[in-house]
Amino acid sequence: MSLYQLRDDLPRAVYDDFVFPLGIVPAPGLVPLQGWTMQWTTGEGEFEDCCTFHVVQSLDRLAPLVEACFRMLPERGLHGILELGSRDAYRAVDVYLGDRPMDREHFIRTWRLFEPIFLEDAALAVGVNSEDPFVEIFLDPDKGLLVHVDPSLQEEVRALLSKHGIEEAPVVGYELDDEELERIGIRPVLVQADGLIGDMDQLLQELRYEWNLVLDEDPDTNVDGRGRRIGRTLWHAVVIMEKDTGEAVHEAHATVWGSAASRREMEELIDRRLQRELPWRIRELYVLDRAAFDDRPQELDSLPPVPAASGIHLVRIDPLDDPWSPAGGEFNG
Repeated sequence: MSLYQLRDDLPRAVYDDFVFPLGIVPAPGLVPLQGWTMQWTTGEGEFEDCCTFHVVQSLDRLAPLVEACFRMLPERGLHGILELGSRDAYRAVDVYLGDRPMDREHFIRTWRLFEPIFLEDAALAVGVNSEDPFVEIFLDPDKGLLVHVDPSLQEEVRALLSKHGIEEAPVVGYELDDEELERIGIRPVLVQADGLIGDMDQLLQELRYEWNLVLDEDPDTNVDGRGRRIGRTLWHAVVIMEKDTGEAVHEAHATVWGSAASRREMEELIDRRLQRELPWRIRELYVLDRAAFDDRPQELDSLPPVPAASGIHLVRIDPLDDPWSPAGGEFNG
């Protein structure tokens, strides 16, 4: 059985022989410049010198190129990378990094399983890196390929690109101002149906498991996208709960609203609060994001903008398969 399906109702855009991903709706006449460029970055402090190759190719030529780049990776010591648009009120992008190394074989097996999504969906960027030797292969949301390598490997990259018939160019990608870029649209590519991965949250859960991904942030501080401390904020969480009746395991979603000064504090508050919801028990923390004060639910209208203390304000348990409450739920403070 398939884990996911790509939509078959989306017309494929092809302009000037450039094949676009399904997730991108290009503006007529705007076609990326193909080829590759290289930029040298001089290391500072603990960082070494690095060569970055930016490669732009039509989608029909991209998959074999990415596979060839993977052969530059060592057999062990790899860490996955995933970037997604964020629901968090204080940053635009969530970055997830592998916190434990994996083998190349395991990484590539997972990549091949989800490669159609990686290549077609413009809502995500994905990649992998290794430290010894330093190699990072990263596919950005526009499906431009970034290859960061130790300078000792730059000739190997040049030879690989030449073998694939890709030539160096003065500029690759788009040369557009912000107004022109806004003409380019993005659309979801996954079929939404029971039993299938239908959105980025569900894909994230799979990749968290396969690549040991964790959110790249300090769980003990609370800062915005610019690194500024913002103190105690409102948080929203969705937690997957379960209960075992002896005959079947039933599932529920717990929606939690609370205030905390860090992610770790909020996770601890959620854990303590949901332990009271017997016979339900926590299976997995599915979503946890900071929320804008104006996005709070109606039940929290009286909540002050800056709560005097951290705590849980609202919990709702929605059983998914119990006939006695298919859509209602229970509210608890």
